[in-house]
Amino acid sequence: MEPIRLYLGLGDTLSVDPHPEGPGWGACSLLARNRDESYPDFAGRDLASGAPEITVACLARAGATTRGVLEEQLFRLPADRGGRTVVTLTAGSNDLLLTLRLRGTLLEEDGEAVVRRLRSMVASIHSRLHHGLILLATLVDPSDGVGDLLAAGQPLIRGLDVVARVNDALRALAAEGDGTMLIDLHAAFLGHGSHARDARNPYHHPSDPTAWLGDLVAPNRRGADAIRRLWWQALVQGGWVEG
Repeated sequence: MEPIRLYLGLGDTLSVDPHPEGPGWGACSLLARNRDESYPDFAGRDLASGAPEITVACLARAGATTRGVLEEQLFRLPADRGGRTVVTLTAGSNDLLLTLRLRGTLLEEDGEAVVRRLRSMVASIHSRLHHGLILLATLVDPSDGVGDLLAAGQPLIRGLDVVARVNDALRALAAEGDGTMLIDLHAAFLGHGSHARDARNPYHHPSDPTAWLGDLVAPNRRGADAIRRLWWQALVQGGWVEG
């Protein structure tokens, strides 16, 4: 199997090292190099173990929007090294949250704008990295289906329907051709948001009623670990790494 020469972590808060744990605990960091002392079951299951010469560039930034990824992070992409490249991409949630804070609701065109920019990102990455695989994440719902995205106990009239439309569009985008795989963070995180301990919530996990998000769409250590496990599982299924 040809080694992976480059790993690029693009996107927002879902990818970065969570505060206050510091460097090495975020999803990007864990995918690149596992912390064996904390996650012994994942010892040897990271990109550095299979490709010691790999170049890692975690360009994701907390609070980044899709526009920020397009205008800042993609601008910093390293040159194509001719080998295989893995790109993880988490973006879109902050766009919608910022709009909600400003306007108090979401419109269909808000979601459409997010999808257009994500589609542009995917096309740009593939045009510049000819042997690359993009792991494209859906948007998470920190309210566990309740819809109180801004204030606890105050569900919004519009919000989750726009998130659902964006995620449907991302599923379609990932299915359009080779080189992009969908990572369904939305499904994985349901029941691990702000209502994780509410036994009445339809997404409640009785065996694991823990929150994976520390603040809206900022993952805690548990959430970061869950994200990198989903990324790794996709790489195994796609034949990019050995399980």
